[in-house]
Amino acid sequence: MFNYCIAGVSTPFSNSPPTHYILKVESFSSLERHSAGRFESGQFDAGGYKWKLVVYPNGYKQKNLDDHISVYLEMAGADSLQTGWEVFVDFRLFLRDQNKGIYLVLQDANLNKMCLHGAMFEVGFDRVIPLNAFTDSSNGYLINDTCVFGAEVFVCKERRAGKAERLCAINSAMYKHPWKVYIPLKFRPEFLESKPFFAGGQTWKIRLYPKGYDKGKDTHVSLYLTLANPEPASKILTEFTLRIVDQLNGKHFFCKGCQWFSALTPSFGFSRLIAFDILKQLDKGFLVQSYCLVEAEVTKEDWWSIAMANLEFEQDGVSTPFSYTPPTHYTLKIESFSLLKKHSADRFESGEFDAGGYKWKLVVYPNGYKKKNVEDHISVYLEMAGAESLETGWEVFVDFRLFLLDQNKGIYLVLQDANLNKICLHRAMLEMGFDRVIPLKAFADASNGYLIDDKCVFGAEVFVCKERRAGKAECLSGINSASTNKYVWKIEKFSKSKTECLESQPFNAGGQTWKIKLYPKGADDGKGTHVSIYLKCANPEKLSPGSQILTEFTLRIVDQLNAKHFYSK
Repeated sequence: MFNYCIAGVSTPFSNSPPTHYILKVESFSSLERHSAGRFESGQFDAGGYKWKLVVYPNGYKQKNLDDHISVYLEMAGADSLQTGWEVFVDFRLFLRDQNKGIYLVLQDANLNKMCLHGAMFEVGFDRVIPLNAFTDSSNGYLINDTCVFGAEVFVCKERRAGKAERLCAINSAMYKHPWKVYIPLKFRPEFLESKPFFAGGQTWKIRLYPKGYDKGKDTHVSLYLTLANPEPASKILTEFTLRIVDQLNGKHFFCKGCQWFSALTPSFGFSRLIAFDILKQLDKGFLVQSYCLVEAEVTKEDWWSIAMANLEFEQDGVSTPFSYTPPTHYTLKIESFSLLKKHSADRFESGEFDAGGYKWKLVVYPNGYKKKNVEDHISVYLEMAGAESLETGWEVFVDFRLFLLDQNKGIYLVLQDANLNKICLHRAMLEMGFDRVIPLKAFADASNGYLIDDKCVFGAEVFVCKERRAGKAECLSGINSASTNKYVWKIEKFSKSKTECLESQPFNAGGQTWKIKLYPKGADDGKGTHVSIYLKCANPEKLSPGSQILTEFTLRIVDQLNAKHFYSK
């Protein structure tokens, strides 16, 4: 039995597989021979970033290692991050003992977290295990030339540009737009749309469905108000009335609504505004000589959200009552809290933001969370967005903090559960937060600094510290060298071919289907000067997801007279 002991490396064992990534190598000897000393895995996601495992099967030569396996975690796509980024990670690498069915866990014994940045985006272990101990099957790490590595990565601190959102409001104003529309009764189109009209600084359209829409399909005329050119980050609170006018008696059919219009939800209306049989009654005056008069009244409180300039900040994750540092992941500035209280139907949802590899939003109850009988405090929650797309049985443990800015002192009140270090979210519980953030009376008192000139600022930080979900697994297979196959392809009338690319019939080798591709005029660097020849996997869609096949191959153009062939391996 190999006793693992390397200074500075903590090596407990775990019965649980790694959360984020598993790499199964099914022909380690081939990897040793053909990986040019370094093998990079496919990419996987963890903590909102992309990563890959880097394995040096014969040791990291640049560090003069040749008697140990070296394994590293590398951030992928780091060149796309903004200048000055830093990511602190708590990471663990894994090596499976296949005899016992447990994992050797590799973790730095001296550091709780490692800092990655533009000059350093690789962390890991130079001496994971001596090669002679690794290849000894009694230790269980290499069985039948197969081994299994893994990784877990949790982001515990960041310095980067977070997302900020601002809600603004101006005085409300009412606009009315009439639309006279011809509705043919015999050949009614799916929908009719008005010309764009301008109201309250925005462009709108009215959309009418003569055959009905949604719940009014085939029974009612449906009528909707649509924001014509929504800005990507906009949210506009609008009171509106849609009306079908009784042109004879003045007894109109109408409905009122109050909704947040945005790029994601640009249209609201009423699927059952008026029934077909009522519309067609001549004495009602709704349809006169096949013309219908429609009106839209728009009372726009003129809220919108604007992406603010990126903010650079750092948060060390220490729980304190107050902080001078802005929240890492999200800032929400509300510039007319009184209108939010008046029109948000007791609940306001912010835009979505990213943290820890998931999407989140802030939920503010400006008059208190009524379902919990709270009415004298502001309630604020963090909610996971898009949870319906996650697989069954997922769990996410988060360390989160919510923020409220004291504008008088320029510091943030930090809201954190004093009894729990982390909260578990799952399909039945997507929301967490605080029922009683602050009494409404104290919040409205300008001397406290939380509401100044009807403005307030909330924020959020979310760090994922544990997950239970389906991680990514990759299998690296090697084709057995004993099963060498040769395929001969004879190309007729090659000199007369004008085809850009010639392709052989499929052939089987090593349990896979292949084709040869030949470019008479060359390809890539050989374009116009050389004949180019390639080996192609014919059915890559049949490979297991994430799998790679290590293959040794030779491509040859035969000298049919002198046997002095041209070939490459």
